[in-house]
Order: sequence, then structure tokens, then C-alpha cells
Amino acid sequence: MPSQTFQLVMRSGPNPGKVFTLSKNEIIMGRDVSADVVINSAEVSRRHTRLRLDAGYYVVDDLGSTNGTFVNGQRISTPQILRPGDIIMLGEAATLVYESSQFDSNATVISAVGEPFSVAPPPMQASRAPQQITPPPQVYAGQVPSGPIAQPVPSFQAPPPKARREGISWLWAGAGCIVVMLCILVVGALIFDMMNLYCTPPFNSLFSFLYTCP
Repeated sequence: MPSQTFQLVMRSGPNPGKVFTLSKNEIIMGRDVSADVVINSAEVSRRHTRLRLDAGYYVVDDLGSTNGTFVNGQRISTPQILRPGDIIMLGEAATLVYESSQFDSNATVISAVGEPFSVAPPPMQASRAPQQITPPPQVYAGQVPSGPIAQPVPSFQAPPPKARREGISWLWAGAGCIVVMLCILVVGALIFDMMNLYCTPPFNSLFSFLYTCP
């Protein structure tokens, strides 16, 4: 059969995180080493607070301490029934949380008070058959492979930019040479005409078919 148990968890004070299990009908909290819950602080009285079990619930009562006992921020002057989640403060030296737990002797898990729950096992995943990989056919030396053979497609590669620049430079150089030669010929013809060199030897014999001297 499940039975309800209570405990105090120190939130702040000399030993934060320490858990005090409440297993007696009357529990004394204080600085004295003979107390059931020892709070080693100078601000806590030797016999500071008392917890008393009454009809299945603990009742908290201040024992005339110097710095007082507080429940949920309110200083108490008369006994007060504790409920799970209440915060008990012994002055400003220690803060404890009153908790309730439910223990089932037939189980191995301590759970918070509430509706029972069950943890469903994770769904089993269907096993997948291993995928078969067909290896490519092997071709041995001297063996003609069956089926069409893919021929490599020739790809056109454009000449590098440097080669194209060099070709264009040569074209411009050739055109420049032709222009220079034409200019020289024109200038030479003008000089010959101005100086009347067509009729002087040896040019008269060379240009007799083009020019008739007087």
C-alpha cells in the first residue's frame, strides 16, 4: 500500500540542497545539536521551530524564537497547517521547502503525488532489408564488351586570352606597316613630281611607260 511521506529541502542557508526526511510525529528545528533538523546559524535559536504531525498533516509552530518563523513570507504567531509547496523561513538564515512524496513499497520509483502514469515503450521500427548493389560488369583484356560503347565527345576549347591578345597585336602591327608603306609611296611620288625627277636619268628609263617627258 502506498504511504505519504514529507520532507524539507533547504533552498538557502548553511547547506543548500540538503533534504530532511520527516519521519517522526514531532520534529524540532534549531541550532542545538540535539534538534531533529539542525540549522547551524547564529541567527537561528537553539529550539526555533516545531513540526507536529496531526491527522496526516504537519503543523508548524514557532517556539518563541528571536528572529521568528515565516510561512510563505508571513510571520506566524499560532500553529499553522503546512501544505506541499509551502516555504518555511527561520528568520533570514535558512529557507526550506515543504514537499510531499508518495512511496509505493511494491515499486522502485518515488513519484510526486498525483495520478499514476505509465511509460509506454518506444515503438519498434520495422527492419529494412539490406539494399543489394549490383556491381558493374568486368571487362578483361582481349574481351569485346557487349552493348554500345560511348564515344567521347570532343570538346572545343577556346584559346587562352593571352594567345588571342597576341594574335590581335600582330594584326594591328601588320596593318600599321602597310599604312606606313603607303604613306612613304605617296610622299615619294609627290617628291618625284615636285622635283621633276621622272625625266632625269636613270628614272626616265624606269618610268617611261608611265610618264612622258617633254
